[in-house]
Amino acid sequence: MDLKRGKLLLQRLCAVLLLAAIAPTAWTSDWVYRIRLHDNIWDLSNRYLKPEIPWQKLQDYNQVSDPLHLPPGMTLRVPIAWLRVQPASATVVALSGSAHVRLAGQEQTAVATVGMPLTAGSSLTTDENSSVMLQFADGSHLLLQESGQLDFDEMSAYGQTGMVDTRLRLQHGRVSTEVTPMTGSGAHFIVTNPRSISSVRGTHFRVATNLDQSQTEVLTGRVDVASHRAHVLVGYGMGITVAEGSPPSHAQSQLQAPVLHCPSQPISQLPYPIEWDALSEAKSYRVQMTSGQGYQTPLIDRITDALHADLPDAPDGDYVVQVRGIDHSLLEGLDAVCTIRTSAHPQPPLVIFPLPDSKVRERRPRFSWTENQQASSYFWELASDVRFSQILASEEALTGKSVQAPQAFPFGHYYWRIASRDHSGKLGPFSNPMSFDLVPEPSTPQMDKPTLVKGKVRIGWQRGGLGYRYHVQLDRNPRFEHPQLDQELDQNVFDIPKPGGGTWYMRLQVIDTDGYAGPWSDTQKVRVSCMACRVTAIGGGVVLLWVLL
Repeated sequence: MDLKRGKLLLQRLCAVLLLAAIAPTAWTSDWVYRIRLHDNIWDLSNRYLKPEIPWQKLQDYNQVSDPLHLPPGMTLRVPIAWLRVQPASATVVALSGSAHVRLAGQEQTAVATVGMPLTAGSSLTTDENSSVMLQFADGSHLLLQESGQLDFDEMSAYGQTGMVDTRLRLQHGRVSTEVTPMTGSGAHFIVTNPRSISSVRGTHFRVATNLDQSQTEVLTGRVDVASHRAHVLVGYGMGITVAEGSPPSHAQSQLQAPVLHCPSQPISQLPYPIEWDALSEAKSYRVQMTSGQGYQTPLIDRITDALHADLPDAPDGDYVVQVRGIDHSLLEGLDAVCTIRTSAHPQPPLVIFPLPDSKVRERRPRFSWTENQQASSYFWELASDVRFSQILASEEALTGKSVQAPQAFPFGHYYWRIASRDHSGKLGPFSNPMSFDLVPEPSTPQMDKPTLVKGKVRIGWQRGGLGYRYHVQLDRNPRFEHPQLDQELDQNVFDIPKPGGGTWYMRLQVIDTDGYAGPWSDTQKVRVSCMACRVTAIGGGVVLLWVLL
């Protein structure tokens, strides 16, 4: 425990030394204010200076001869050390999944919620498949992605100057940060991690850290990355890695954005597969989908080796899809961006019958589907073509789970589709056109008279259509409650051991190629002759054993 605590203290000491090297100290810098109409030295002192700093010091520092008359446009310099300083906070503005917060001075953690303020000394952790969007006092935003921990070392604001000093520590995980451009030498936004420090004054950048290294990727502006008394200024489109115990490497170009195939029309069915072209140097890709309304957490944030991803079911609206490559050093590249619109709700119900490319044998078919909990009614259409330019029947306000065609239709090829209408009257997209064939019942072939062949009875019938199967039953009872023979066959002839004498009943059923079983044939009543049995026993030739009645 002591060794761990000592290592932590050493890391923090190194961070302090690095911060001192890269950040100008507040007490040797000035904040510059431009005089506006009706400004005076007393009001400005009351507004911006610490209570213990008299207005005369500000007058002397700027060599103001007449404090009553400050000409508009004049610049007034104020030492940073004289400015009012007050605590600032960050606010949780969006949350996906679950995250936890340990507030400053507390041992217990609390569940993070939208609107929760986080002050200096707090710590935020995200669970797997979770993310949190934060907004800071100066309008900057930071996204902490899944399985991350972010500590809030310092957050302060210099009165009403608009300058803030934000210093964060990423213990593990990944953040994407969009920092509002800063004015004033006292303004800082610094993200440290166990291996490096990234300092900016207004830019969009990403920082990640794991057990072996940290990465910084710059999307706009420049970022000063420091480690082990070495600094590298990383510009737009560049990235840099810092290995454990090493100074920063040379900055390298990020992977270019892949070519993303964006849909040209609103998406009507979800999940929707989005695709992109391969990048030769990418080992994987990160895919994110975010609501297009303000700063939000991603609905999806995943890494894949494939060149496609399914966009999830989401409410109708505008969304932003981003895809970027990840190289072998784990640096993530520039984003390919799609702005998409979904108009997919309410979704059509699931189809029960007829299924696509199936056969229907009822001349006036019935169509059925599952119930959609979002739907108050359904819009059903039947057509003779896939474009539904030739509508044969339709119902716009069905409230059940099925509908029967209004009339009998001739045998042929047809298409049907269905859409849901919600309680507000909004009609969702139609299902894909589903084709089916209206065909006649498979005809039952006529059975031949059974014959005796090599001590067995051979039963045969006329062959049906190509690929048909046949279901044969033989029983003493005409109701066929317990058939003694019940068999499916591929052929139209088969042999069975000669049954005992007496009366038997036999029937035949044709099974179509789609598994549909046609009606049973008329029951055949047959009688096995005892004389035939005796003839067979003494070696008689082929004789007629059954007499069909």
